[in-house]
Amino acid sequence: MTTTAPEKTSKRARNAEKPATRPAAVGQPTKSRRRVWMIALGITIVLIGALMTWYVTTTTSRTVSVLTTSDNVQRGEAITQNDLTTITIAGGQNVDAIPASEAADIVGRVASVDLPAGSLLTSGNTLDTLPVPEGSSIVGIALNSSQLPSYRLVAGDAVRLVDTPVAQGEPPTSDPQTFDATVFTTTYDEANQTWIVDVVVPEREAASIAARAATQRVSIILDSAGE
Repeated sequence: MTTTAPEKTSKRARNAEKPATRPAAVGQPTKSRRRVWMIALGITIVLIGALMTWYVTTTTSRTVSVLTTSDNVQRGEAITQNDLTTITIAGGQNVDAIPASEAADIVGRVASVDLPAGSLLTSGNTLDTLPVPEGSSIVGIALNSSQLPSYRLVAGDAVRLVDTPVAQGEPPTSDPQTFDATVFTTTYDEANQTWIVDVVVPEREAASIAARAATQRVSIILDSAGE
């Protein structure tokens, strides 16, 4: 008696129960490349952040020595070595400050504005000389204390120059001639114990005022700013 047919049937049944073999997964190399790219991006971001932190830290921690005034300097006054001192400020600031190493270049320049003690010196508030207004001239007048008010004259003061008689002459019987002027600079001449006052006057009057100044036939009256 033969049993061939049932055995073949049993084998087919066992083969049917085996799970079908699945194809290999597709796309895994792409996921691997993406993971590597993200890691590289993260490292780059960390490095950039570290570099920025280093730059900010080194820039703000660096200090610079700059010039300031140790005393009040009036507009138009020449800056002397005694007027200068230094302070230290943080580096990286957008400030037009003059470095302390340039002190020798600042001595002799004039203040373009009033500089209270402690003012930071810049290229804007120091000049080689104050500009002369168009149509005007500067006349220098040497004066002793009797020809000046006791109040200290400073650049910008409105004054009148008074035509005075010759030395030991008779006082005038009428109002003397006067000239309107503006103080440009003032300097004390210690050798001669006189004040040298530079005044701004109209060009047409400069010659007459200079002639009187040469013979010391002039005095100065300080007027209020409103006149």
